[in-house]
Amino acid sequence: MAKVTQLKPVAGKTAANSLPRPIEKVRDRYLSLASSYLEDMLDGADDTLYDLAEKETDSERERYFDAMRQLRVQRAGLAASLKQAMQHKFATLGHSDEQAASLENAKFDLDSLTLVNEEDLETSVALDNMARRARNGCVEQLKVLCHRLEYLFESKAEITERNNPLEPRELVDAFNEGLEKLSLDIKARLIILKLFEREVMAETGYMVSEANKVLVDAGVLPDMKSAPIAPARKPGNRSLASSQTSSSGSGTGNNDQMFGLLQELLVTMRGMQGGAAPAGGGALGGGDINAAMAVMQNGVPYLNGAPVANAASVHQVSSDDLMGVLNRLQRVERSLSETDGEKANLKDDLSELLDSEHGEAIHALDQADDDVINLVSLLFDFILDDEGLPSEIKALIGRLQIPLLKVAITDKTFFSNDNHEARLLLNMLARAGNQWDPQQGIQDDLYQRINHAVHRIIDDFEDDASLFATLLDEFQRFFDSQSSRSERVEQRVREAEEGKARAELARQEVVAVLDKRMAGRQLPDVVVRLLRQGWQQVLYLTWLREGADSGAWQQQVKVVDGVVWSVLPHRDQAALEKLKALSPKLLKTLHSGLAQISYDEAEAKQLLIKFQDVHQQLLKGLETERVPVEPEMPAPQLQAQEEAVLPENHFLVKKAGQLAPGQWIELVDGDEPRRAKLAANIRAGVKMVFTNRRGIKVEEFSAYTLAVALHEGTVKLIEEGALFDRALEAVIGDLRRMQANVHH
Repeated sequence: MAKVTQLKPVAGKTAANSLPRPIEKVRDRYLSLASSYLEDMLDGADDTLYDLAEKETDSERERYFDAMRQLRVQRAGLAASLKQAMQHKFATLGHSDEQAASLENAKFDLDSLTLVNEEDLETSVALDNMARRARNGCVEQLKVLCHRLEYLFESKAEITERNNPLEPRELVDAFNEGLEKLSLDIKARLIILKLFEREVMAETGYMVSEANKVLVDAGVLPDMKSAPIAPARKPGNRSLASSQTSSSGSGTGNNDQMFGLLQELLVTMRGMQGGAAPAGGGALGGGDINAAMAVMQNGVPYLNGAPVANAASVHQVSSDDLMGVLNRLQRVERSLSETDGEKANLKDDLSELLDSEHGEAIHALDQADDDVINLVSLLFDFILDDEGLPSEIKALIGRLQIPLLKVAITDKTFFSNDNHEARLLLNMLARAGNQWDPQQGIQDDLYQRINHAVHRIIDDFEDDASLFATLLDEFQRFFDSQSSRSERVEQRVREAEEGKARAELARQEVVAVLDKRMAGRQLPDVVVRLLRQGWQQVLYLTWLREGADSGAWQQQVKVVDGVVWSVLPHRDQAALEKLKALSPKLLKTLHSGLAQISYDEAEAKQLLIKFQDVHQQLLKGLETERVPVEPEMPAPQLQAQEEAVLPENHFLVKKAGQLAPGQWIELVDGDEPRRAKLAANIRAGVKMVFTNRRGIKVEEFSAYTLAVALHEGTVKLIEEGALFDRALEAVIGDLRRMQANVHH
């Protein structure tokens, strides 16, 4: 049963301090809208998360179901936590000293991101990106709102992005404050944050616009004008919410927020606001942000951040012209083979083709087109550097740069829409490519299917993105069919390996029981043979059939205790009387147990007669011949000392033992790396069985030996997350770091 943590009001936070009456009205209106949108999100969370779960693998699906359960149980606490956190932010509005201290702390945390753990960093980046995307759609409204708030405080307090409670960052932080109290792993938490962004953060522009309207109605600087922001949907109407995720939705303002954020980061990096581009700008990869092509800004051509002196020498390239050039470059791509190697920089190719068609001149692109080219180049730099993809697959996917660039030029929601057909196809091809083993050769059916999809795009794609949806459907059906066949084979392998592991565990348990009672003693040879050859099989079969907690197992272990005790040297009369009474019972029990497992009847009879003779000799006070009994189980300490490459509590050992079936690895053993999938993790890493794409067993590890292989680099874990999404996050992270370097 999942752990449930009830969200309760935070102790010590007092009621909101007295605020100017208009701000109280703003607070009440803002909290009312935010709470309503949150309630709508929670009302539809089950349906949304269930739909998302249906598209995931079995190993990932449980994360969505866990998120559903947590939101159901904790919805009241989340709503109360959000409201209370926002009330506290309003209560501190205008407290400049407190906010200044908070600002310093926030600045320190940002500069120290490399010191926090990976999950905290991932959450921090996600929150920052959500806030930036939301803020991009209401910058002007926020500026006007800050002026009105400062007016109400009679200019005694400066209202900025850092201390304005209506900033999108404040809202997402308030929600995350409650979310952190839930027992969720990082992936489930990011899923819920994404849901919050789609259902609540998408309406922050409207909520800020409503705040301005409240102040205008109260007579606060009514002459300051800013365009009102309409809601994508009214609270209580979820029918429009899903339109944001469709590629043909009309809500372009929201869908373009990601592209606007990316443009903002690129502007800073290029120094287009008056400065030169920062040194080391090429650190992001092979894409040259400052290639020798100009960019049109407000009708003026800029080259590397400075206006072109002789504008007459500039040839302006419209979006239609650019699409025509890209179509011609794509036709050139058709004639290339996979062995031609990497092509030159895309902007160099564009410039060269434009020179050949329009003469050598300075060619100027529209600002948006130039940004798209730079972004797609950076994304493909990441993709081509991804260690999870075999080089042959990277070569194929790399050929999709021009077609995907054309998609992004015609549809800017390409960067913000997770369900864009072109993105889904790229992710699917990469996921399949992760599973292709170079040792299978390029004639393998999986490689050929990826190759076919890539060449269909190169040969047939002009401007109709439905081709991506068609290819995605075809490839998904092929991949599902392949996966279904391999899963059936894997199931048989898994069952066989689990049976072998259970049998080995039973053998170890039985040997341990006998060693504990016999090793180190001097016992009659017939007793050693009776227990080690006969009764050991009785114990083994009982453990397999009944288990170690069964009454039958416990009773048969007592028989071992009775046999060993019965042949110890007995001197006092009480022990001899006990032996005399016990002997016939033991003989009967041993005979019955051996008969039940169909033990050789003649052998059993001979052993039991000799065992009875030992009892008779002991009852007469005679000495019996004895042999020293050695342990059958090898000493584990010696083995551990020989293999101690890593301590048993090393984080890699724990990580390996927790790997879930479905995890892919790369085995680096020679010139040709092999790829394998974890089919069975038996007893938390005692035995880990790996199969190839067809479900055939290829390797076996324990958690410890796998950890050693990971440590030594002979095994690598393959990350199977959506390739495009990982590339986009990496590019945003790199751009943000470069932006921070410029500001510091």
